[in-house]
Amino acid sequence: MFSSLFRGLHRAKCIACVGVVRFLSTQEVATALRPFYFIVHPDLFGQFPMERAVNEDSLKRLSEYVTSLQVSGRARPTELIFYVRQNSESAGQMKKVKVKLADKSLRQTVLSILGSCGLPVDYINNIPVSSAEASGKLLRSLQWHPSFYAATDRASPFQTPRANPQLMLRTWLQLNIGRSREKVDAIHHVQEDIIQLSAMLHDALNVQEIRWDSVWGITHFRGCLKSFYRLYAEHPRTISSILKGRRLIFSNKTGVSRLGEIVLSSEDVPTSWMRLLLSVGGYDSVLERLPFMEQKLSALLNGIGIIRQERSHSRVMAEDYELLLNKLLNSLRRCQDYVSKVFEDTDLSGFEMVVDGENAPMTLTSTGSFLIPASMPGTMVIDYIHTHKAEAYTVLRDIHSSLRKEAECVEKCALALELLEISKDENVTPQQMISCCERLTSEYWRLCVSLHQSRIQVSHYYSVMQDGKICIPWDWIGDDS
Repeated sequence: MFSSLFRGLHRAKCIACVGVVRFLSTQEVATALRPFYFIVHPDLFGQFPMERAVNEDSLKRLSEYVTSLQVSGRARPTELIFYVRQNSESAGQMKKVKVKLADKSLRQTVLSILGSCGLPVDYINNIPVSSAEASGKLLRSLQWHPSFYAATDRASPFQTPRANPQLMLRTWLQLNIGRSREKVDAIHHVQEDIIQLSAMLHDALNVQEIRWDSVWGITHFRGCLKSFYRLYAEHPRTISSILKGRRLIFSNKTGVSRLGEIVLSSEDVPTSWMRLLLSVGGYDSVLERLPFMEQKLSALLNGIGIIRQERSHSRVMAEDYELLLNKLLNSLRRCQDYVSKVFEDTDLSGFEMVVDGENAPMTLTSTGSFLIPASMPGTMVIDYIHTHKAEAYTVLRDIHSSLRKEAECVEKCALALELLEISKDENVTPQQMISCCERLTSEYWRLCVSLHQSRIQVSHYYSVMQDGKICIPWDWIGDDS
């Protein structure tokens, strides 16, 4: 009986899917989960053998789940338990976190893991979908004859999947607003310390700005400010003369950004910060060369404007930007005949281009700028700009009115719901933000009690962050939807 069954399956027709399944790259997944590993790593639980063993087992199962998604595009749903330290100041306090894994998308799996622990998800959201598709491993999934799925009891792609119930905004708020309030109360004293320390450093250093731009929570920001203030107390004159009139950013790297900001890594020790500060003068010559290189690049592309834009947690250092510009300059110099052929005498000065890292995708941003990786061949850059020129013109033509309307909608929404703050992720477009805020404002009578004095981040998912900020998808579902 079984031999005949398997002979039948062997003869079954194998149908190749038209669609292609792609995933985030291994490096992108590792980078996105790095903050998570730091709070659950077994080495942090040496004095707690039970919690250490649980985290070791859960990490192993998580690795198997992610590997299965990357290899086959599917994995058996599972629930993992991790023990997480509450914060750096309560070494003996731990929190038990349950992570439910049921997504077939690697991106959604990473978001679920980070969201369950209240960790920032800006990095993964700042990776465009096209980047994840372009850098992932390419697989072609196979669909067998229906008799194969009937015989093996596996889920058949020929069957219509059962629709998941849609989560409404008010329902989610009822389940999570209490957790948000608890987190806000728990870190209130931390925020007060940050305000006080920032004000003291502002007055002492006479800097333009002190900002936090790291994947870590604000408790780490307070730690950085305390450490830096102690460093300043040891070298007041030296540090004041270096930072006067500058912008000081605590981020994930140490260096001088292409915007001239002094960037200090939250993971470095103060001695490393001091070494950078003492060498800041050496970066001035690099910063002075950058405008001339941008002018040369603009001239090679019929006067297109070259602008510098930084994304959250992804600052480009000045010396790295110089290398990126030089690489793209060399590539475009070799195809000037092709520029003349494609653009002829067309003036591109009304368009904008951002030179990005070598692993980024070519794309058109929501503000109408061309995002061009330095690793792209010159001919591909030319073709892309030529193909998307009309689309970019439309976005640039409407962007100022869109941004103005977005600001008005944000202000009205904040007033109607009495919010402390409403902001958005970088990958949320002005049109999406406008739609979200207009709907929130129209539903104020239903939502004002739940959201009173809350801080809202408009994104593509639901989450409660470490500081109590509430993330909601821009296309949230209302009671009347």
